[in-house]
Amino acid sequence: RHLRYVPFNGPICVSMVASTSTQALLFWSWVNQSQNALVNYYNRNASSEMTNETLAMSYTAAVGSALAVAFGLGTFISKRYSPEKAKSLMKFVAFPSAVVASSLNCYVVRSPEIDTGVPLVDGDGN
Repeated sequence: RHLRYVPFNGPICVSMVASTSTQALLFWSWVNQSQNALVNYYNRNASSEMTNETLAMSYTAAVGSALAVAFGLGTFISKRYSPEKAKSLMKFVAFPSAVVASSLNCYVVRSPEIDTGVPLVDGDGN
C-alpha cells in the first residue's frame, strides 16, 4: 500500500505546489486530503474498530482544515501583495495546508487506538 503512495501522491503534491490561484489550490488540497484519508483508512489497525462516524469526522476535519488554511492564506496573500508577487507566493501555501490537515486527519483516525489501546497477542493468540 505504501509502495503506491508516491506514484499517486507525487503528482498531487506537485500540482498543489504549482497552483498559482486560490481556486486551484483548494481543488488540489481537496484531492490530496481525500487521497490521504483513503491511505489512512486502509493502513489503520484492523483489530481496532473504526466507526463510519470516525471515518466521516476524520475526512471532514482533514478536508475542512486543508481548505480553511489554503483559503485563508491564499486570500491573505492575494489581498496583501501585488498579483505578480502573490502568484509566486502561492506555492508556499500548500505546505502548511497539507501539514495541518494531515496531522488532524491522522489524529482523528488514530484517536480510538489512543483512547482504548491496541490489542496485543502472542503467536498462540494469548
